[in-house]
Amino acid sequence: MFQRPEGQEEVGTAMSSLLSGMSDFYHAVRLDLNQPAKHLADSLGRHDPFRILVVWEDRVRVREQLQLMADQYPERLRDIGLTRADVRAETNKAFWQR
Repeated sequence: MFQRPEGQEEVGTAMSSLLSGMSDFYHAVRLDLNQPAKHLADSLGRHDPFRILVVWEDRVRVREQLQLMADQYPERLRDIGLTRADVRAETNKAFWQR
């Protein structure tokens, strides 16, 4: 029976994880190009080459503001229906993740 060389299984797992991550990134980019946030869609031209950068910059800015609010005014989280865990989950996302 064929046996894999030592360490081959770990390489296969790492490659599978990498390809899955690349697929997730590609899908996110397509979504952001075709369906940007409503407040950005009006200000950006459909074929603007910088459209995705504006979307990503806006996402980073909103997450930074959310973290700042959670740190300085934690009582306001309850007002908008969020917990610290919600904020942590949102702010730990990569800029390209929705």
